[in-house]
Amino acid sequence: MPYQTKALANAVLNKALENGEKLRPLKLQKLMYFVCGYYQAAYGEPLIDSTIEAWDYGPVIPEIYQEFRSFGANEINRPAREYDFESEDFVPVPIPTDDKRLSAVMDFVWSTYGKYTGLQLSEMTHNEGSPWDVTRKKNPGIKNADIQNDVLMDYFSRFIKKKNAE
Repeated sequence: MPYQTKALANAVLNKALENGEKLRPLKLQKLMYFVCGYYQAAYGEPLIDSTIEAWDYGPVIPEIYQEFRSFGANEINRPAREYDFESEDFVPVPIPTDDKRLSAVMDFVWSTYGKYTGLQLSEMTHNEGSPWDVTRKKNPGIKNADIQNDVLMDYFSRFIKKKNAE
């Protein structure tokens, strides 16, 4: 079952903090894209309950864009939140815990892509044949078309070696 999208955002924000960094919205978006892509390629199922769209500056998860758009190009200084009717306030969405598969993918993505800026990551997502590129070419003139899960899985499968058994 896929995770709440905001829960994954908080997991990525937490990973950055563990490594002494605060993320800006652009970098958060791109790191989430890479985590989702590698996870789906490795385990054959979507990681989050939202779609990823092909926007002008690369893959974007609209729910996360809306959550953090007020930060603009500044560092995000709070977790993703949802409204809690009991407390009548916004509360942080819990981070997934005890998921070894997600932890392994997060560690890999952070060690591989964490050193890059949001703009550098955005440029990487525009590579020829990438899910963003394929989606934009299949949908000329359509802004923000959904990146299909099979396109994501096919692309990222090229970069991982699957184990025979887990």
